[in-house]
Amino acid sequence: MGELLNPKTINRHLANVEFYINTYLLREKAYDFTHGIWNIDDYLGYFFIRKCMWSTHGNIKSTAAGIKKFYQCMLKKEMIQKADYEYLCETIKDNMWKWQSDCKIYNDPDAENSFLPF
Repeated sequence: MGELLNPKTINRHLANVEFYINTYLLREKAYDFTHGIWNIDDYLGYFFIRKCMWSTHGNIKSTAAGIKKFYQCMLKKEMIQKADYEYLCETIKDNMWKWQSDCKIYNDPDAENSFLPF
C-alpha cells in the first residue's frame, strides 16, 4: 500500500510538477513529459537554481521528490518505461548533492568554500 501524504505535501508536489511541466518542459524546451526524464539534470541542476528565485537546497530535494512521484504514477499507468524511471531515480540520487551545493553557492557566492553540510 502506498504512503499517505497530507494535503499540504500533495499540493506542494502538484505545484512543483506543474511548474516543471508547464514552465520548463513546455515553454523553455517544448518537450512532452516523457522527454523530461532525460533533462532532469538540466532542470534541477541549472534551470531551477538560476531561474527560480525561491530555489534552496531544501526545495531542490522536495521538487525532486514530487517529480519522482509524478513519474512513478506515469510508470504505473504504463506511460513510461521502467528503465526510464530507474534512470530518472538514479540521476536524482547521483546528482542531488551537487545540485544542492551549486544552489547554495549560487544563492551565496561567499559560501563557495563551505560545502556540505547545509
